[in-house]
Amino acid sequence: MKRLGGILLVAVLITATGTLPASAREPVDESGKIGEAPFRIQIPADWNRGLVVYAHGYLPPGAAWSPLHDVFTTIFLDRGFALAESGYSSQGWAFKEAIAETETLRRHFVEEYGEPDVTLIVGHSMGGLITLAAIENLPAIYDGALPMCGPLAPATLFFRDSIFDVLVTFEALFGEALPEEFSPVIETPYLPKDAVSAALEADSVLAGTFAVHWEIKREEVADIVTLYHLLYRDIRNRCGGNPIDNTNTVYSGFGAVEGLNRRISRYAADPAAFEYLKAYYTPTGFIEDPVIAVHTTYDPGVPPRWPNSYSMTVALTGNQEWFVQKWVEADGHCNIDPDLVAKAFDELLLWVKEGTHAEPGLVD
Repeated sequence: MKRLGGILLVAVLITATGTLPASAREPVDESGKIGEAPFRIQIPADWNRGLVVYAHGYLPPGAAWSPLHDVFTTIFLDRGFALAESGYSSQGWAFKEAIAETETLRRHFVEEYGEPDVTLIVGHSMGGLITLAAIENLPAIYDGALPMCGPLAPATLFFRDSIFDVLVTFEALFGEALPEEFSPVIETPYLPKDAVSAALEADSVLAGTFAVHWEIKREEVADIVTLYHLLYRDIRNRCGGNPIDNTNTVYSGFGAVEGLNRRISRYAADPAAFEYLKAYYTPTGFIEDPVIAVHTTYDPGVPPRWPNSYSMTVALTGNQEWFVQKWVEADGHCNIDPDLVAKAFDELLLWVKEGTHAEPGLVD
């Protein structure tokens, strides 16, 4: 047994449903389950002995997982790399399960097909933070990482300063226009988009101020508030309590709103819940392999300030030489064109294989 960042990895029963080829020169497409986690492994016929491990992003609890779309898998397979992706045994903020099950899948790959010459890890959204955790905790295994559109910051801060604070300020500013059954917002198990939209329409000018403050297009505010509520309730259930403390927070930036801080509900964090969220995950900045992060210039779900913060994390540990932040001119969460993903991946390959240091800036 081995510990990965405090996560216990154990051997599990492998029940593969795919049929393995008789010849090593034939392409492989293996699907199955490792324990309760579905997976897919693809190996091209001209395998270059390289492996890309992919970490998928957030899916709502209970949602069905499906493997990466062909427009992305071809990026890696056409370059001769094998691709392994776990569907995780549960969805939601399943960070604990995802990091362990992704590592178990990688070990399965090694047992079945041999040790790769190069192993890279790639992920979108929550999978971007999983990617970062893997490269930080397993430097002897991974040679490089490509986290995309991920909140590359402590989960405690991301959930407090974006998700939780959006919800409590929304309630303070628009709560009187919400139906009583959806108040308090933090406590209600369900917050429908139509109720959020109606509350915002009650004061369209203030709704515009709210949108600007939280870096969200006005027409997307209701979607983000609803999504953040889902995320908060998910993490609260997963942590076994409220992991966020805003008793020491002073709120500002909404214009001349009288008594704003008196109107915002205050909550103390449950210590055990806080420790859970802290563990899954708090980036350390300790990297010794190339990491290229890619983000869109506008992302209402994960604003660019979150991946930007990792530059300071690595600088504080003296590892800034191994991290490059790049961006694409695009709107939307993870709205990164596959061609641009391919270009970023090629930059990572040059850095890993030839030592050509990637440059920060636009991916074009």
